[in-house]
Amino acid sequence: MKSVSIYALTRNQSGDQLQKMEHQLSGRDSLLKIRDWEIGSMRVLVNQLEAHMEEVPLLRFFYSFQIPRLGKEFDLLQIKDGQILNIELKSGAVPDHAIRRQLLQNRYYLSVLGRPIRSYTYISSANRLVRLNSHDHIVEADWELLCRDLMQESADYEDEIERLFRAELYLISPWTQPERFLKKEYFLTCQQRDIERQILKKIRAEKAGIFSFSGLPGTGKTLLLYDLAMKLSNRQPVCIIHCKEEGKKWNILQKRLQRVTFLSANEIETQLPRGLFHAVLVDEAHLLSEEKGRALLGFCQNRPLIFGGDREDMIAPEELPSNTMTLLETLPEIQSFRLTNRIRTNAELSSFIRDMMHLPRQKTQKSYPHIAVVYANTDTEAEKLLYAYEKQGYQRTNAGEETDRLVVLLVDFWYYEKTGYLRSGSEEASVRRLFHQLSTAKEKLAIIVQQNEPIYDTLLNLLK
Repeated sequence: MKSVSIYALTRNQSGDQLQKMEHQLSGRDSLLKIRDWEIGSMRVLVNQLEAHMEEVPLLRFFYSFQIPRLGKEFDLLQIKDGQILNIELKSGAVPDHAIRRQLLQNRYYLSVLGRPIRSYTYISSANRLVRLNSHDHIVEADWELLCRDLMQESADYEDEIERLFRAELYLISPWTQPERFLKKEYFLTCQQRDIERQILKKIRAEKAGIFSFSGLPGTGKTLLLYDLAMKLSNRQPVCIIHCKEEGKKWNILQKRLQRVTFLSANEIETQLPRGLFHAVLVDEAHLLSEEKGRALLGFCQNRPLIFGGDREDMIAPEELPSNTMTLLETLPEIQSFRLTNRIRTNAELSSFIRDMMHLPRQKTQKSYPHIAVVYANTDTEAEKLLYAYEKQGYQRTNAGEETDRLVVLLVDFWYYEKTGYLRSGSEEASVRRLFHQLSTAKEKLAIIVQQNEPIYDTLLNLLK
């Protein structure tokens, strides 16, 4: 998406004409649904600017830009080499605290570009212009200052704005980035905030309840779970149970969070009954056995219990062990949510991995420029190909940690059953483990198929 002239956007024309013009100027993938009140506010803004400066037709803004996969939207962004200027439009009266909150959040998202940020809000019904000052306060702004900021002498950014913003920069991991989490240097997506609001509303009303949210790897389940724990522990102690590993990666958080206790899955029966916790939260619940899940439900009958786990419905049911997430599906009283916006993982990779796990019924026209599939006839050829990808910065295997580039070897015991699910003919190779390994790739994925022409042909067809 490219910047557009707000002068051109605010010339009188029909809604249909305006929509088509904006589409061809911005180069969006689809037509934008333009709101009448927003165009009305923009017209008043342009009129005010024209009363104070002559260069209004030269001004270019990214209009109604939304960071991909995050749902974070900006009304007007002027991006120059030397600064970023953000103007939010309001048609009616808005309290200053709400304006301040929005501009502070906008500044956080814009700060990744490392440039000075000027933040304004214009309320057209009151002809009121305010700004966020250097002390993070909302103050009245004069038009001369805005005009000087708009005419800052540096070049406009002329490329597509999506190139500047990578969604994964905003979704931090409490485990790997505990300091940023503790400083609250993050914001939840719209979907995460909505799920959190519904869970907290019911807990505050009933002081109990069983909740679960699931999603593909990279949808922000752990961050949402930790944010819930932070809010619930404001006044009373809570417990977070980790099912993935016992490496004590949460040591920093354990020391700093006074009202949060961390337990491993193996400590549920021995340690959980001893703690007087207001709520219990379970991370990576898909790795918790059904037996431990039943024990947990027994211990937490009269307090809130929240589960976060991966969605694995693209894996053949026969490849999945019975676990707590399947147990939860049988509970009539549970309130379940599904996270759908993948943030950390490239949407292209996510789509391919999903289709690779369970072949789509119809051929698609999707493009996969960041995925490579090659063939090896022997162990020697496979090793040489692995080595070549490693020299390009790919990692072979990892312990669940995310990596920008991943290379994976598939040998002869993999096959597709008649329903289209990927299956393993080896007890040592788990489809589930492969799925979670593939999901750690963030930017590029390479698959080396060794002595397995049916799998190779199928994956090549997927890429087409």
